[in-house]
Amino acid sequence: MSGRGTDFFISHAGRDTAWAEWLAWQLQQDGYRVELDVWDWAPGEDFVARMSAALESADRLLAVCTAAYFASALGGAELRAAFADQAKAEGRIVPVLVEPVTLPPLYAPLIHLDLIGLDEATAAARLRTRLAGGRPASAPPFPRAGPAPTDKPGFAGRLPAVWKAPPRNPRFTGRDSMLTELRRRLHSGEGTLVVQALYGLGGVGKTQLALEYAHRFAADYDLVWWIDAEQPVLIAEQLAALAAQLDLSSGPTVAATVERLLAELRGRTRWLLVLDNAERPADVAAHLPGGAGHMLITSRAPGWGALGGRLEVDVLARAETIALLRARIPGMSEELADKLAAELGDLPLAAAQAAGYLEQTALPPADYLRRFRARRAGLLARGDVVGYHGRLDTAWALSLERLRCEDPAAVRLLELAAFLAPDPIPLALFTGHPELLDEPLRGIAADPDALADTVGALVGYSLARRSPDAFQLHRLVQAVIRHRLAPDRQQATAEQVVALLAAAFPGDPEDPASWPGYAQLAPHVLATAPLGDFSSDSRHLVLDTIRYLQATGDNSGSRAVSAPLLNRWRDVLGPDHPHTLTAASRLTLDLMRLGKAQPADLLGEDTLRRCRQVLGPDHPTTLGMAATLIDVLSALGEAEPARALGEDTLQRSRRMHGPDHPTTLRAAATLTGALVGLGKAEPARALGEDTLQRSRRVHGPDHVTSLAAATALTFALVLAGEAEPARALGQDTLQRSRRVLGRNHMTTLLA
Repeated sequence: MSGRGTDFFISHAGRDTAWAEWLAWQLQQDGYRVELDVWDWAPGEDFVARMSAALESADRLLAVCTAAYFASALGGAELRAAFADQAKAEGRIVPVLVEPVTLPPLYAPLIHLDLIGLDEATAAARLRTRLAGGRPASAPPFPRAGPAPTDKPGFAGRLPAVWKAPPRNPRFTGRDSMLTELRRRLHSGEGTLVVQALYGLGGVGKTQLALEYAHRFAADYDLVWWIDAEQPVLIAEQLAALAAQLDLSSGPTVAATVERLLAELRGRTRWLLVLDNAERPADVAAHLPGGAGHMLITSRAPGWGALGGRLEVDVLARAETIALLRARIPGMSEELADKLAAELGDLPLAAAQAAGYLEQTALPPADYLRRFRARRAGLLARGDVVGYHGRLDTAWALSLERLRCEDPAAVRLLELAAFLAPDPIPLALFTGHPELLDEPLRGIAADPDALADTVGALVGYSLARRSPDAFQLHRLVQAVIRHRLAPDRQQATAEQVVALLAAAFPGDPEDPASWPGYAQLAPHVLATAPLGDFSSDSRHLVLDTIRYLQATGDNSGSRAVSAPLLNRWRDVLGPDHPHTLTAASRLTLDLMRLGKAQPADLLGEDTLRRCRQVLGPDHPTTLGMAATLIDVLSALGEAEPARALGEDTLQRSRRMHGPDHPTTLRAAATLTGALVGLGKAEPARALGEDTLQRSRRVHGPDHVTSLAAATALTFALVLAGEAEPARALGQDTLQRSRRVLGRNHMTTLLA
């Protein structure tokens, strides 16, 4: 035996001490001297020094490897690095695996002890075999450094004597922080918090989370009993079955037997009841035993605060969804899993169903992703799923049917929302134009308070999430609702959504005052754009939304919209339709601003030629396209063609629309830049001053056109040798651009 004071130092993290206590007891029975410690340090403590002291005082350190252990400060790279080499050299740190966990890279080379899934006898034998050779030759001298425990702790891998719960999900992934928080709440000692409700959208994994809790922390309890609470009338019978398991005498009625059971539980500790898929607090309130045990409830309804605590279960983190998919389908690349996870909205049921379908069919994951994007609704009904209440095509069917009976207006609101983006939907979209809606939603939408109550009905079934002035649906809930509508109903709903969006026009997309409105509507306008291809008002709104993206500097996002839009409208409307030509003009501007001047020039020249042939040289669309092409030619260094086109465009726009028209002012600003490129200081300065003055008067000093005109004039002043006015204007423009447009906007960078 070494001269150190302790044979084994056992470290663990978090509040779950069951495994550490069991390991210590086993080692103490063999005469080892053991010390336990929780790696849960105060801020500022020297972790490295503490671990160093542990190794100085003990022959070996057993690290109880759990997710909590590596999520603690011990998981830090500095701490692992400090002892990895020493551990490998001397074999003095032994990782003990007690639950599925991925060892950090610097722990992985260590020879570990795997106790996952073993019964107690096998685990004890493996523990002794692994640690053979370090066993003391004789018992330590009296008195011992620490008294041996008088009561043997429960084996952490063994289920309680009274146990009824579904099998553990071997593919359970993530949720470590939620499990930790749930256990903290249940063990807080506050009576009102020993009842905890897990609530959230159907398919989000509430049952799986409760099941993992019951299995992972089974050592905390002497009794765990799982109750299917979906049918309230059957709860009492399941509690009576627990009474029989405890050998309690039956009463004259089931209710009397349940009363005896509840009285028995009130006198006990270390019990856990799980009521799965409960609907309403009133259904379970009469079955609360009270006392020192714990009750865990899963439900789609959020209103459980009167009985105890509430914990909302959201979708998985993206990394967790990727891990789940790749664990089931090992050949799937991380990139492909990421794309599929995005399409599935990180919903656990969706990921499990997709994995099941891929396992059953051996379909390449890339093909599944392609099919899912094209025929989402069809695949929502395929793929076997274990441990969930139905597949995605049926997951929300019961909630929808009950809602249809209780609140038809809420169902209609849900149907409209299903055609919008899976982003927050502003309530103003409905309250602003209730006349566009059908009854009963029309009357509801006319009253903001009534509409808020209707949204509350959706929230009550966890079909929607509420934010202060909006609500939001999961993308797969939307897909299922759309699929359930008859074709004629789908068409009518889509047309109503398009009309609502068109009526919500926020205003000038280049005016910063209108940007908050566009920011709210943009995801929905773009998501429904194909639905409105045959509506002039809808097409106008789509084009204005692209202008908004360009005005705010999001040219990559704008290009991602305008390129497919142009291709689609060429097919639907024809290549020479005014809206098709406007879309081409917008894409030309995106290409130029993204540094693709040559493709922009080709597209711009073709578009301008078509505009002149179809619409005439003085049409607003033609003049707008010409103004864009001026910028493209300047970017290509073709200053003289840019000047010639600019002067012609400005002259035509002044004659047709007047000197203060937005197209005129934009053409003047671009011509100013072309004149600067030719070194014509005086004409550039004169035109720039006139343009800036007019733009500020018409639009205000913070408008995108005003800021562009100010930037052009600043360059003209520099060229004219007027350094001080150029500096003053440049500083003012830079300050305004940073405040209005942000530091990375092109106008800000030029300023």
